Amino acid sequence: MAVNSFPGQGQNNPLSESIAALSEAELIVYFANRSHVVYPDLPKASDEQLKNAADILANRFSYTGETFQFEPVFSWKPNPSADKEWQIAFHKHYFLIDLIQAYRHTREVVYLEKWKQLIQSWITEMGSGYITLSDAQVEAKRMESWCIAFMLLKGTQWHDHIPGCFLQLFLSRIAEETHYISQHLKPVRNHRTFQLYAIYLVGVLFPELTTHSSFLETGTDLLSKNLLTDFQRDGVHIEMSSHYHQLVAETGIRMLELAVLNKISLNNELVDRLHKAVRFSLYLQWPNGDIPLINDSDNGNHLDLLRLGSHYFNDPELLWGATLGADGRAPDHTSYCFTESGYFILSDTWGSDKKSYAQRQHVFFDCGNLGEGSHSHYDLFNFCYFLGGQPAIIDPGRYTYSGEPDTNGTLWRHYFKGTAAHNTVTIDRLDQTRYLNRTKHGPDVQWVGREYLLGQKSDWVFGRAVSENYSPQHERLFVYVGHEYLFILDKLHSDDLIDHHYELNFHLPAGTESNLISQEGHYRLVTNQCEIRGITELGMHCQIKPGWVSQYYGIKHQAPILSVNQSGSGDKIFTTLVAPLPNDSLTINSISCESAGSNNQSYSVGLIKQDQHYYDRFIIPASANELYQQEGLHFQGKFLAYREDGEGKILFVTAKAASTIVLRGKTIHNDSAGSNVEWIP
Repeated sequence: MAVNSFPGQGQNNPLSESIAALSEAELIVYFANRSHVVYPDLPKASDEQLKNAADILANRFSYTGETFQFEPVFSWKPNPSADKEWQIAFHKHYFLIDLIQAYRHTREVVYLEKWKQLIQSWITEMGSGYITLSDAQVEAKRMESWCIAFMLLKGTQWHDHIPGCFLQLFLSRIAEETHYISQHLKPVRNHRTFQLYAIYLVGVLFPELTTHSSFLETGTDLLSKNLLTDFQRDGVHIEMSSHYHQLVAETGIRMLELAVLNKISLNNELVDRLHKAVRFSLYLQWPNGDIPLINDSDNGNHLDLLRLGSHYFNDPELLWGATLGADGRAPDHTSYCFTESGYFILSDTWGSDKKSYAQRQHVFFDCGNLGEGSHSHYDLFNFCYFLGGQPAIIDPGRYTYSGEPDTNGTLWRHYFKGTAAHNTVTIDRLDQTRYLNRTKHGPDVQWVGREYLLGQKSDWVFGRAVSENYSPQHERLFVYVGHEYLFILDKLHSDDLIDHHYELNFHLPAGTESNLISQEGHYRLVTNQCEIRGITELGMHCQIKPGWVSQYYGIKHQAPILSVNQSGSGDKIFTTLVAPLPNDSLTINSISCESAGSNNQSYSVGLIKQDQHYYDRFIIPASANELYQQEGLHFQGKFLAYREDGEGKILFVTAKAASTIVLRGKTIHNDSAGSNVEWIP
């Protein structure tokens, strides 16, 4: 049945003829004992859900970092918060799930009574579409909450306490709200996904509704199509947010789960795309189970998503991620490029058990375009670095959707979206992409010339950022050297003969204690997890300045930022090394520039591994068309890095667009066309 042929609101009885003929008592018995709809495994109550359910009994509601105490009888229409997101979250009725979880856990009927009372109160006062800003995604999430709570009643004695007249009212409003959602579908992206999933969910769970087949057919068909547009072919959600990727991937997996359990056919292309989406979660997830907060994002947890994916896709690698290395099989690739999104995940290992999994390194690097919609941050070349069991370099998150300044005049929506709130270079104190308002921005910053090599010993990524907000162009060479530490070279190209200001920022977690030592030509910042070393040019300044981080919507904490800045005309360079501390297996002794006064860049890093001295060399010639020569080295190409021991033995080589590599008299590579190279003896 077409969407526009659903029965309208206000129908007298939404139930099929045989079910509508049942008495109220018979209706309760029927729904308490029906078995033809198969539910997924029901989760146990969490401590957070139990705590929140106790608050709800006392009419205390907490969302977006704010808690409000309501009267025993209250109106659903006023918003007690200045942030409209509070009211949006409130009307999604997530608290109903918490109440039923508490009832299942304690068997205390007071939680079930509160569930009934709040639903009845809402139905009595509210019509559909009260929060029109939401494009009916509030109705969709509310229906999802109602359906999940209803499923959670299974196995309890709810039928001894809920009257048939309430169940009739409940089912009638579900049909009415679902019809409303079907008439107010958003044209694209995640809100449409949530809307269609609600329609699908109601269609699966309530075959007793006269509109069942219409809901099921429309939900299955349109949701399948929308999920295929929600996820790019590499599996990354089109809005490029680690948080929304989780929400939409969970929606897709729940759709698949219900389809398998209830023998609903889904097309193979969708199943394959969902598999790729969950595999992105596998790579995205930090070793402690958290996620980097990319674009608009709160802290999330992909473990349940990975667990379900491992089951339904029969994928032992997903199980490895779901159990944090306790079960399943480690993936074959430690580093991976998600080519359409431009997201890179780099790592040293997948570990061999839970302990080694937790201690592995994890690098997220963004070399892609802005995501679709309004959840993008202006963060091209941003990165996050997790090591030693904790995040060391972070993305500060989103904090708020409010487009209004606070009482001090600070526009926090812009602050957290802005380039300066990310681990990249800010030019002339401007964003890479111009902020217009809470949902709109100017022309997208563009990446140009992205190249990469993910090797057995080292990974590197190169790209150039071109912005309409300013004339200089930013090139970043990002090298994960030996899968042990980061070498980052930022080159700022400007030929307009105008002085420009450049600021390179590194955001540290809240509570990080650090020591910054700045000497002539060098600086070194030390935390309990990592060290950041840099080469300072004349006129370059570095400092620790206050910043902010927000792991959950509406809650922010102060956090330190390492800021390195310089000004002037012509080309400028930032050279940075980020390495783990403490590190028993590798110690950085020094970083030095060996090309002073030259248009070429040549750097040397001295390090110690297991009491042996090693040297990492980095060569970036001024021209890839000319042969670069040093003692023992002939190189033609765009970039070269190699490691040698104290006796001059070459241990590995990696290069970009190389035609000639001769080291210590040995020809490593000879290809007139030029190619990306990794060489290991």
